[in-house]
Amino acid sequence: MLGEFFLIKRNINCKIESALNSKNDKILDLGCGNKPHYHKVIKSSIVCLDIEKTSKAHLVSDADKLPFKPSSFDKVISVNSFYYFKNPFNVAESIHNILKKDGKFVLVLPFFYPIHDAPTDKYRFTEYGLRALLEGKFKIERLEAIGGIFTLPSVLLHSLIKGVPLLFPKRIKVLVQLAMYVLWPAYIVSQLLSILDIIDRTRRYPAYYFVVAGKR
Repeated sequence: MLGEFFLIKRNINCKIESALNSKNDKILDLGCGNKPHYHKVIKSSIVCLDIEKTSKAHLVSDADKLPFKPSSFDKVISVNSFYYFKNPFNVAESIHNILKKDGKFVLVLPFFYPIHDAPTDKYRFTEYGLRALLEGKFKIERLEAIGGIFTLPSVLLHSLIKGVPLLFPKRIKVLVQLAMYVLWPAYIVSQLLSILDIIDRTRRYPAYYFVVAGKR
């Protein structure tokens, strides 16, 4: 979708670039998907893994059973995939195992976002759920909300544009999709409201979370 969350994506990419700024690291991208937009800001060597064969995946595997020896990677990144995993606590333990000493786990995942890819879309973690997920094996170095209350209008408009056509029979679905794009200008403009999230100190309305956790 043209212009989809362009400010949020820029924010995420900037944070990833700052966290993965070494050229010498070996990085695992866990749940890479087909179009990992954040790869353009990573200068290190990346091994891509997904549960199914994608255009980027080097390996196909379930995240619960990572096919790597202990201490294989300097860093592991997971962007918009952790909420699909069957047992995120098991995956966190597997990540801890394959990270080298002082390795880092970088995690980006949505919070305020509609259910999609059902039934594989399973989890939404709050800040406190993320702390419970990582406690013991990792030391959280950064846990930041991306987006706030002023981002919500763009999320809702995005949901209308993509979601309303799903309510209609297939024979008219394309026509409804085209009709919904009348909201596209409002959606683009609404994203600019997210600039005001700087004054939202509540941390109660995150669109996404960004986490950097060091291996204990």
